[in-house]
Amino acid sequence: MPTCLVTGGAGFLGSHLCDHLLGAGHRVICVDNVETGSLRNIAHIRDELFRFLQHDITSHFDIDEPVDFVYHM
Repeated sequence: MPTCLVTGGAGFLGSHLCDHLLGAGHRVICVDNVETGSLRNIAHIRDELFRFLQHDITSHFDIDEPVDFVYHM
């Protein structure tokens, strides 16, 4: 199962992309600082394949698993 990293995943478009990827059976790591996005956009996602990290991607962070695809919103 592919793992996808979605930056800006709590925004309007990013949250819909997360939904689509999960529906296709992908594991999703969503990273967002929620300055322009909203936790309400992803609050409905209750999937064990979904992981949310509240972080600003302009600062370094580590992801402890391999990522197959990156979607930068």
